[in-house]
Amino acid sequence: MDDMPFQSGGIKEVVYENTYITDPEGYGPNTKFERHKVQAVLKQVLKERIEKQKYDPVKGAQISKQLADDLREKVKALGYDRYKLVIQVTVGQKQGQAMRIISRCLWDQTNDNFASEYYENESMYCVCQVYGLYYE
Repeated sequence: MDDMPFQSGGIKEVVYENTYITDPEGYGPNTKFERHKVQAVLKQVLKERIEKQKYDPVKGAQISKQLADDLREKVKALGYDRYKLVIQVTVGQKQGQAMRIISRCLWDQTNDNFASEYYENESMYCVCQVYGLYYE
């Protein structure tokens, strides 16, 4: 009975072995987070969604959330399975004011990356940032 590969519950124990793959290139070509591809997606989504919108303070949070959801789906479709995505969307009214958005991150420079895009029309502006953080 001790030679049986089953535990007492009748369920076979699965043992995973380490792959020792510590970078995205180990999973094949085009698996590394490429800024230019994500930036193209950002430009396309912002142009489609913000171009004809007027700023509304009540709908601002909803617009930001929908943009972040759309961006997450489109960036995931690029095939970055080994990356955690952090998406930040800022929407505001354009009234001639000056504004700066700054971020700092602590990450692995060889595998992690980000893309950022800015779009504005006559009544509003939108800044989107997508961070791709590699995890093993």
